[in-house]
Amino acid sequence: MVSTGEDLPSPSALDWDDVVDVICAGAGPGVLAHAIACADLDLAVELADVAVPAQVDDPDTAAYLQSMTDDLGPLIPGPDDLELSGVHAEPVVVEKGRRATVEPFFGAQLRGWSARCAVSPFGIIYSHVPENMTAMRAKSGQLIRATVVGDYQPDTERPGLELTGRLRDWADERGLLEPGDTTLQRLIFEGGRVAGAALATPSGTRLVRATSGVALSTAALPDDADWPVQAGMRGIAAHVAVVSRTASRFGRVELLYGS
Repeated sequence: MVSTGEDLPSPSALDWDDVVDVICAGAGPGVLAHAIACADLDLAVELADVAVPAQVDDPDTAAYLQSMTDDLGPLIPGPDDLELSGVHAEPVVVEKGRRATVEPFFGAQLRGWSARCAVSPFGIIYSHVPENMTAMRAKSGQLIRATVVGDYQPDTERPGLELTGRLRDWADERGLLEPGDTTLQRLIFEGGRVAGAALATPSGTRLVRATSGVALSTAALPDDADWPVQAGMRGIAAHVAVVSRTASRFGRVELLYGS
């Protein structure tokens, strides 16, 4: 194994222990859902089941994560940020080619979306803008991007807690939850971009290269009793989806309903 520390060679010269398509680090619903979506696309996924990657004790990793949220203003979570959100939306056809209409870009709206994702236990942050998401139009008229990972009908008045457990079951069914503790030690950078990660495992440190990026949880999970009561969702069938916006590196898990 190559040791981690200040004496690491450049990423191009590293003797990687493994190469995967995507590294997902975190225990939140967003990371679990993204890992499931990637696995269903037959991508190789490494899932490091850690609490909050932002708490990793590595200055370069901390600086990188800070740079992703510097322009979002004060990130102060509120009680609504623990709630599982739902959106009514339908797929839309996005024209491509020379005559295609360019989707409008609203910087303020994108910052607001990113800030909501950054403080939510359902949130996720990507090192690369995700591809292969379906363009959809919400009932409000806003264009969103979404990837459906499964069907879900809440059977409790605390759907956030139940859904997190359901996503763990789905990840386990796909062989993504390996036995033993795997934690994120640090991100590894190459030319200013995330190239992979150093992961601590029971058998030692593994250096894993990610050819298609890294996805990280954005906020800690609350204690079981702190998940909010959302009685209005109980018994209503929906799709579980990772939802994002065009050009955004932030997303979160939401329930998707047909409009």
